[in-house]
Amino acid sequence: MTVLATAGHVDHGKSTLVNFLTGQETDRLIEEKQRGLTISLGYTYFDYEEKRFSIVDVPGHSDYFKNTISGFSNVDGVLFCIDSTQGWSRQSEEHFLSLLNLGINNLLFFLTKTDKQEIVFRKNELINKLIDFKEINYESIEFSSINADKKSLQKIIYEFFNKSESIINPPSLWVDRVFSIEGIGKVITGTASKNMSFDKVFVDDHQSQLDIREVESVGQKMNSLITSSSRIAISLKNSKSDLKKGSLLTNQLLKETTYMLIKPNTDTDLFLEKGTLRIYVGTQTQIIKKLKTIKVDNKPLLLVQLEKSLPVLDFQKVLVHNLSKNMFIGGSVVHSTNNSYLIKKLNRDFRMKENIISKDLFTLIPENLLDSGSKDFKKIEKFYIENNKLKTFEEKIKSNIAEINKSGVGTYFYKNFYIEEKELNKLFIHFKSIKIQKNQIVENKILDIDNQLLAEINSELGSELNVSPIDLSKYDTEAIKSLFMNGCLFRVSKNMVISENQKNQLLEIVDSLPNNFSVTDFKEQSSLTRKYAIPYLEFLDKELVTKKIDSSGLRTKIN
Repeated sequence: MTVLATAGHVDHGKSTLVNFLTGQETDRLIEEKQRGLTISLGYTYFDYEEKRFSIVDVPGHSDYFKNTISGFSNVDGVLFCIDSTQGWSRQSEEHFLSLLNLGINNLLFFLTKTDKQEIVFRKNELINKLIDFKEINYESIEFSSINADKKSLQKIIYEFFNKSESIINPPSLWVDRVFSIEGIGKVITGTASKNMSFDKVFVDDHQSQLDIREVESVGQKMNSLITSSSRIAISLKNSKSDLKKGSLLTNQLLKETTYMLIKPNTDTDLFLEKGTLRIYVGTQTQIIKKLKTIKVDNKPLLLVQLEKSLPVLDFQKVLVHNLSKNMFIGGSVVHSTNNSYLIKKLNRDFRMKENIISKDLFTLIPENLLDSGSKDFKKIEKFYIENNKLKTFEEKIKSNIAEINKSGVGTYFYKNFYIEEKELNKLFIHFKSIKIQKNQIVENKILDIDNQLLAEINSELGSELNVSPIDLSKYDTEAIKSLFMNGCLFRVSKNMVISENQKNQLLEIVDSLPNNFSVTDFKEQSSLTRKYAIPYLEFLDKELVTKKIDSSGLRTKIN
């Protein structure tokens, strides 16, 4: 499926074009029919050859601009209507700049009402208007609903968007409608981005999975994973759920955050920060509390403080509108946080230096701030730390244990290094001389490691999780003890030993599961039989990674 939105000034022929292509009216509300304009979002589709094109018909009137931007969420491209008897208007400009700043660059322009005699805007005028916008991919078509041929028009749309590359938001669905159907219950709709899965879906910052009855796309039941953007309708088992327009559906657990760092798509020098600013994120919108342009690694970033926290995905496309000056700027989220200590540091450093070096500011650098490959870095969740910094950071912590323990490990690292507890636990896996125990740092007793012996045992254990029992009694007792003490080997059960790499695999599997998960969930994610799954889960319980919460084996993750 290809999902397209309409765009253009009110009464420039968007709904007429959609009706011509599909034979369906998208204006459903009584007020829409009475006033002859689109207020809410309308949805329909047409098929051409093997391809289905779903269309989101957006309002053109400035009073409903929030609904317009909602309609652009996760679309592949736009059918942009310009009345050839009126030309490029205020709303034409607003819609165009919004799309440009959202990174939606596939625009098929329709010069409408070309059967009229009062033509003032032709293809040449459009070409001149767009001559400086090298990044957009566009074509233009003259259109009149009186003398156009439907199949020819559908073919043009098919050929243009079939060869166009779409921007890809992270797997997500922003809810744009919620309603109830008798006999079915509550239904939500939205445009899902490519690679969205409906096996395990989370809403906003909720920790439990969404209870889905059925997933459909234009009347067809959907498989769990979609391979292209799609219009989706989801019927829910629990009609009491508090989903609303603006709710975010994802395949990962999220926290609501107040601060965002945004990489802009266009020149920040052309955008005025003073005035009333509104931000659009998916189908959500709100007034911005504060916005400042800062430089990180000599590149401009927008530092945004929201009035109300939102769940935000990395790489999510967003749009900022200066309502006072009617100006736009947009981009993608490179980092979001609630850490006010980090924000204070960002502001203070920028005032002093006018450019912030990410490697100096962050111990764990957000992956979206790294330009080059991660060859010289160790990955910790969605962050990176320089390999040569790991050892010095370990020594720095070790020399400051008393002060850290006085504050408590979680609080100290959050305030001073801007590291969340989840990433902190993964970071400490790479340290040999220290570990975290009950929110305190304790030293490990370090014994010399026999690297040749370790390599031999790792080879015998292999790289898979379905390990075979090995006989450690044939090796030197003290050398084996050193490997266990240094976190190179771990005993899962009496007859089962695993390597550090295999333990890390287990941690990654748990990390990919929801906060509460069953034995079956763990087995499916790890592709292990019960013979291995149960001992591994009991091992993770002992390591304080998970905790068994009922007799069926249901676990919860320990942060």
